[in-house]
Amino acid sequence: MAVIGLFSTAHSLVEIRVRALKNIRSKLDHGLISRPDLVQERTLFINLLEWFNFPEVPMQEEVLELLSTLSTHPTGAHMLSDVGAVEFLTQLSPSVEPSLQTIIDSIFDHLFHLPVSPSPSVICETQFLSSSDPGITNIRGYFQQNKPSQTAATPPRVSVNTSVRCLKFSVFPWLALTPTDRHILSSNESSLRSESQDLVRTTCELLQDVIMQDFPAEIFLQRPRIVQNLLLLLNVSSESDSSSLPLRALACLQQLCRNLRSRLRFHRDPSFCSAKLDPVSQNSSIAYTQEVRGTQRSGVTTPEDCSPRPSVVGRPGQRLRGDGQDGDAASTSSNSSQRGAPPGPAPQSPQPQPGLELPLEPEGEDSLELQVQQWNLAGFSLQIELQMFPFPFSLLILLSCVSLWASQGKKLQACMETLGDIMSHHRSMTSSEQPESSVIHHRLAYIGTAIFTVRLLQTLLPVEKASENLPEGTVTALFHLSLDTPFSLAFPSIHESAVAYLEQSSSDSYSLYSRVSRAAHAMEATCSFLKEGNKNWLELLELADQAIDGLPYHQHLPVIKECVQICSYLWKSAQASPLLQMESQKIFLKLLSHPLLPVKVETYSCTLNVVKECLGVQNVAKPASSVCAGVHFLFHSRVLYEIGTFGLQDQAREVNSAAKDVLLYLLKGRLMMTASSWTRFNEALYPVIPVLQSYAGSTDALGNCILLISGVSGDQGDGVCSPAGRLRAALRLLFNKQHTVRSTAVEHLLHHLTSSESLKNCRPVLDKTALSSLPSLYVTNKCVDIKLDDSIYPSVFCFFICLYIFSVCVSISTSVPVCLLIHLSIHPSCLLSVCLSNILHVCLSISYLSLMMMLYRYNLPFQSPSHHVVSPYCTVLPPYSDLLAMSAVREALQFSWNRAWHYGTEQLIQLGIQLAVLLRVCDIKTGLQDCVEAVQTAGSHSEVTSVLTRMHLYLLTDWLALKPTTHSSKNMLQSLRWHPAMERFLQVRPACPQDEKLLVEIVSFLNTFLKQNQSDSDANDLRWLVELLIKQDAHTLLNLLLSDEVKSHTQAQGKTEASEDVGHQLQRELTGLFNTLLLRLTHTSDRTCRLLSGPLASELAVRLLQCLRLSDAPRFYGLPSLERALRSMAHTTALTGWSTHTPSTDPHTLCQKYLSGLLEVISSFYVEWGGNSMSFMGKGVTKNAVMCLLHLSHEMMAESKDKDWMSLWSLGQEQCADEPSAAQLGLSWLIPLWVDRDPEVRCASLAVGTALSSLESGCVALLACCQNISGGLWATLLNILLERQECSMVHREAAFLLQNLLVMPMPANAEEAKDCVWQSPCVHDEGSGVSLVGLPALQALLYHCHFFDYVAEMLQSCYSGRYAFALSPPPTHSEPGTDTSKTNPNSAFFALLALLIHDAESSDSSLSQDSPETSACVAVVTPHLLSAICSLLANLVTVLPEFTLTALRQKHILQDVVRLENTHTDDISVCVEHMKQIYSQLQLESLKPSKSTLRKKTMLFKVFLYFQDTATDLRLAAALLALWPWLLLYDPLMIAVLELLCVYTANCNTACRAVCGSGCISGHASLPRVAVTNSLMHGVMKLAAQVPPDNSNIHSLSFSLLTNLSISRDSRGLLQKSNFLQHFLSVPIPRQVSKGSGSAVVTLSQWLQLLLSISFGEDGQVMIVKLRGAVELLVDLAKSMLGESPPTALLILHNICFCSANKARVLACDKAVGLLWSCLDNSSAEIRAIGASALWALLHNFQKVSASILIFTVCIDI
Repeated sequence: MAVIGLFSTAHSLVEIRVRALKNIRSKLDHGLISRPDLVQERTLFINLLEWFNFPEVPMQEEVLELLSTLSTHPTGAHMLSDVGAVEFLTQLSPSVEPSLQTIIDSIFDHLFHLPVSPSPSVICETQFLSSSDPGITNIRGYFQQNKPSQTAATPPRVSVNTSVRCLKFSVFPWLALTPTDRHILSSNESSLRSESQDLVRTTCELLQDVIMQDFPAEIFLQRPRIVQNLLLLLNVSSESDSSSLPLRALACLQQLCRNLRSRLRFHRDPSFCSAKLDPVSQNSSIAYTQEVRGTQRSGVTTPEDCSPRPSVVGRPGQRLRGDGQDGDAASTSSNSSQRGAPPGPAPQSPQPQPGLELPLEPEGEDSLELQVQQWNLAGFSLQIELQMFPFPFSLLILLSCVSLWASQGKKLQACMETLGDIMSHHRSMTSSEQPESSVIHHRLAYIGTAIFTVRLLQTLLPVEKASENLPEGTVTALFHLSLDTPFSLAFPSIHESAVAYLEQSSSDSYSLYSRVSRAAHAMEATCSFLKEGNKNWLELLELADQAIDGLPYHQHLPVIKECVQICSYLWKSAQASPLLQMESQKIFLKLLSHPLLPVKVETYSCTLNVVKECLGVQNVAKPASSVCAGVHFLFHSRVLYEIGTFGLQDQAREVNSAAKDVLLYLLKGRLMMTASSWTRFNEALYPVIPVLQSYAGSTDALGNCILLISGVSGDQGDGVCSPAGRLRAALRLLFNKQHTVRSTAVEHLLHHLTSSESLKNCRPVLDKTALSSLPSLYVTNKCVDIKLDDSIYPSVFCFFICLYIFSVCVSISTSVPVCLLIHLSIHPSCLLSVCLSNILHVCLSISYLSLMMMLYRYNLPFQSPSHHVVSPYCTVLPPYSDLLAMSAVREALQFSWNRAWHYGTEQLIQLGIQLAVLLRVCDIKTGLQDCVEAVQTAGSHSEVTSVLTRMHLYLLTDWLALKPTTHSSKNMLQSLRWHPAMERFLQVRPACPQDEKLLVEIVSFLNTFLKQNQSDSDANDLRWLVELLIKQDAHTLLNLLLSDEVKSHTQAQGKTEASEDVGHQLQRELTGLFNTLLLRLTHTSDRTCRLLSGPLASELAVRLLQCLRLSDAPRFYGLPSLERALRSMAHTTALTGWSTHTPSTDPHTLCQKYLSGLLEVISSFYVEWGGNSMSFMGKGVTKNAVMCLLHLSHEMMAESKDKDWMSLWSLGQEQCADEPSAAQLGLSWLIPLWVDRDPEVRCASLAVGTALSSLESGCVALLACCQNISGGLWATLLNILLERQECSMVHREAAFLLQNLLVMPMPANAEEAKDCVWQSPCVHDEGSGVSLVGLPALQALLYHCHFFDYVAEMLQSCYSGRYAFALSPPPTHSEPGTDTSKTNPNSAFFALLALLIHDAESSDSSLSQDSPETSACVAVVTPHLLSAICSLLANLVTVLPEFTLTALRQKHILQDVVRLENTHTDDISVCVEHMKQIYSQLQLESLKPSKSTLRKKTMLFKVFLYFQDTATDLRLAAALLALWPWLLLYDPLMIAVLELLCVYTANCNTACRAVCGSGCISGHASLPRVAVTNSLMHGVMKLAAQVPPDNSNIHSLSFSLLTNLSISRDSRGLLQKSNFLQHFLSVPIPRQVSKGSGSAVVTLSQWLQLLLSISFGEDGQVMIVKLRGAVELLVDLAKSMLGESPPTALLILHNICFCSANKARVLACDKAVGLLWSCLDNSSAEIRAIGASALWALLHNFQKVSASILIFTVCIDI
């Protein structure tokens, strides 16, 4: 029934589909069927998705809920992904309701979430990890008494069908574990859940110091339960000291993140990229001899026999937990694999047989389920973000995540919301009410959280998606961050990104930010305007204009005075720039009309002060020219108009009063001004007189002064205006509303009418009645409405006629207007027109303004429209009150003003205000200065610790913000004197636990300081620290490395266990500091540092050796200290000459002690444990020990040249004499390391073998230890070298070792073998009984293992990328079969994933480690490996020349090498020098004429041609072009170069383009330009065009090179442009071409070969035909050369017939057609074929050819 229900869900009838769905849901709800049953049915998932494709779609929510339920199961999630649910639901989501979209999102969450198996012992943890409700926070603590027992029953595991294909996801390659490793992880996991805090603390320390050093970091993601427990420990409440559990867990997670980054780099390194599947197979030809394993043990098993930890040879021991303290028998029983089970006693188990290994996965553990449940980097990073904020160390792990937001959007949104809340909290805690220490703390936390938030957004969320995904709280936090000016100054790039996200997520908030930015800019401009007076005038005026815009925010009124004074100054001189005057006037008018009353009041007040200063009575005794120029800025109609129109009528008394006073001073300032100034004032005042006359009156001083404008002037120059102007003014006053004013106007008018003597006789007699009526002549009760429309057009026309007449009358004489006025007094309407014309004339001069003020002041008998209720210069202020109401905005503007006012933050910081505290934190240099001073004056441990934490945060935030070195905190600290502050604590031995804790902080800071932003500027700090370490007599810090020193000190002080832990932490930090210091000294270029590095390395080496030999038996090693000691030893021994600076011990003795100790470690941790152990435990010790041995081998070669040190490398030297294996071990300990599970160990151990094989005794020892291995040493190394899946670095070291072995003298035959000591290699054929030794055996080995086939395959698959894969996927996938040498790293990334994450289409497990599909995969081949292969080939050429050269030629290896050389470029100078050396060597060899020398010379020359580093795309051409003048002077070298170019350009279009100059050579600007040629091809054409000399080698090679070049279109184009082919037409034709052998025949043959090569291209065919006479010449040559083979001229004619553009030209040549026709009757089949092909080409697709051929045929017949 269930099956029927499954198929019915796809029925065409909706009723049946609904019934089937309800049936399935009912059975599922009632337990009749389960999820594991349903998730196996692929058809069900397809039908449920197809449900939405029917026309009628009921029960959508129920279908999606069922899909969501099934997707919670791992198999169901995989099945959904497999049938395409992701793409289907993505397209479906936008078309359904929002409630259904939520369900779809939950399905996505299940599909992309890697499920974690529930921890059975702690139910609350399972609920926390699997719950989707973010509100669940009541997690049960670790130390509750009511906590469920750890021995609770384990719930049943979820079963996974192994026939289902696995979901693809980007994870690390799966690593299988032995029972020992699983027991170790399980034991530590259970310890993390212990109720004992001490046990949890020690477990964290063990994880950090040992487990995470031994196990690859990805194992903790593949089995994430330890990480889950560490994350839960972050929420445990504990005492706030260094031993708190959250800090311990945090340190472990930080170590894990560092290791993950390292492993990520390891997997991205092409040199270590391998297709080799883990685990390493033991079924190889290498078996461990009895001597390697030690003496035969009895069959009786003891706890010691079962120990997973090997001890030194002959010293079995047991350690059960793997921490060097107690025991942890690694049980292979099923109990050891039970999750959460407490560790029990080790059961007795049989001893594993030698050569066999324990199973990697137990039968009770489902490997496929584990792999499905593993975490990827994205999931790990997300879990960290969900648990803790803000810990920025996980950021770089997040950088490796791809599409994390899409798969975990909701959880990340919750993270972002939390981050926004944290930022808001820390921001709110920086108020003035908080103490200074609290403000600093919260400010630093705010900065770190803000940087982390923005970097997280940059990593995961594209800016354009911000509006859809950012929560509101985060947007608010970003808004406040964008307003944080101190933050923007310290971290500009982070601030810029925050603003970009704000712009996309909230337009309103971004608009506020923009307004605040403009306001802040205006305020900064104000301060710059006031403070920086040395700028040019245009910049000052621009700043003044911006300052005026900022007045609403800062209202700093002194800026107004400065503006007025600048305007006054710029208008003083008549030679001043008109541009400056106009710009300053705009600013002045802007101030006069400013909407803010305080601004306007201040402007008028400052203007009045300037006027008083210039025109006041105090200047009576001064020359007028020296003072009055200061008011010239007012002498403009616009200014006077603004003052008279809007200043006088302003409602504010301060404004209108000041405006009146200004005008009074100006109108009465005649005596204080020069004549020119007064005239200038009159000219500016004249257009404004109509406006001013509206204020005429007799009640105030200004009115009386204005009234006098129309009066009689005693002097011609004293009046404000001319007589005509005064007349107009008098007429204008007749319209005044005040009767007294009109009466005065009549008086002035009559005076003007009667003042002329010539008018006295014609003056009419006016009675008193007429005179008394004149003041009210134009006072009417009805106004005329004047509008410029069609109805009044005639009147307006008449009005302008009157205006014209009046202006003419004025220009003729004064008597005419007087008479006219008398006449118009009888006709008032005409006089009205005249006065109106005057008014409008004035108004027209002021931009056609009709003023409301005039309507208000004048009693006009007409009504007209009015404008400009406010000043036209008044600016509209943007809203600003809302900004000032926001506290964040006020703070931002306040900071901007104060910073600009105090010349930057440095001066502002000196102020004792609350803002200065925040600035001292944000300003990195000041903050660091405070820290240094605080350290120097500190009086307690807590003070120094707090300051160091602050300094540490400065460095970490720089690292997080990706600050450049020049602006980093480190760079700023280096500018301060901070060394003495630290020396205070580094020169004194710590006397108490508090001292040790403080020293831990100091050393940790120094370590971070040296690691970050490494540059040459660190040399002073490196010198200081090294001198501090080695020049102290007490050597305080160096001696603290010795753990016995710490122990004795602890016992003396009676310290507790926590105190001992501080000592361990101190050793951990010290070793980390010394390792960083040694690494920096290795790469420094400072000479003093390099000189001091030797003594430091020697001092460290002596103490590290003491750390290595602390106990009598290795089983008492403390693993944490041993791991640290070996890591430091690896760094120490990496420095050359590290053993040569110890005064008490000679280098050889020190190296001997090191070798003894390291071999003891190797024997303890590797040899006795079966050699190639699969367990990871102890791998850190092994790897570091091997690295130390590698460095030691090079040191001993350099420092022990005269001593027999090779024998010291035998492992059995220190054993008892009665042990039979003592003398037989030798180097047998080294061989198992060559096939270790870790590729780094394999590489380093092979490098050790390479170093030892540089000596003959080393080769003999290596050969001896491989006698019991099938095939011996040679077969072992060849197997390693030719293993396809092995990584490139291991291949490379194997090639180097083989190269050293080839140096040994090998016998060439059986006779030589009798007397030769070196009997290697040796090959024995059991079938024939034949044995070969020496070179024959080597040749047989190479042939048998297909060595050259593998080499050719490597050359074909070289990968030159920097990374094996990219961290972000490419836009498109590469096609199958793409050559990896031509693909980018992105495509290589997917190729790598295909190797690591298998996708089986069959029912087999998709994650099988031995699937046949992967067996054919090959590892990455790097250029470094190929370099080693070439060196090996060079040695093979020396020992087996004929055999090797034949193989190289047959396998096309030389061509492949040249192809790769065309890809990889070297320095030009090296190339040229190499060429000189090769040529010199050839010249020297030529002086010794012998067959062997000639053979060597030929071989060397071939090698030079094929392997020359200069044979590259562009650099060869560029180098030879620079050498061309020198080459022209020396023919032998020119011949060699031409031969080289012939080889270089053969069938290589890229090379041809480079020689002809088409390639870009702009990158070689250092090369000299050659004047005679533009490219190499030009020079070659010059050589070919010359008359061939007696020695025609250069001429011949030139033509050969041109023939090669002609395959390139660019080269053919250059031949045509240079007219080089014209020389062919002038080539002398010998009489007997076919039989001649002279130079003329050779030259002609070279030309024909060149033309033949050119004719292979269509453009070349056209070029030949276009040569006038070329076709006829070729026909003649072809006729005379028909007997030659090949007939070159005929072939050229044949080729040009194939070009459509040439057919008409060929057919027009009867000789050509006749020649081709005659070829058909030739006796040679080749000639007949050529002729027929040419005629066929002419016939094809050419209509005109038929008639031509027919006519020619008829002619032939006739």
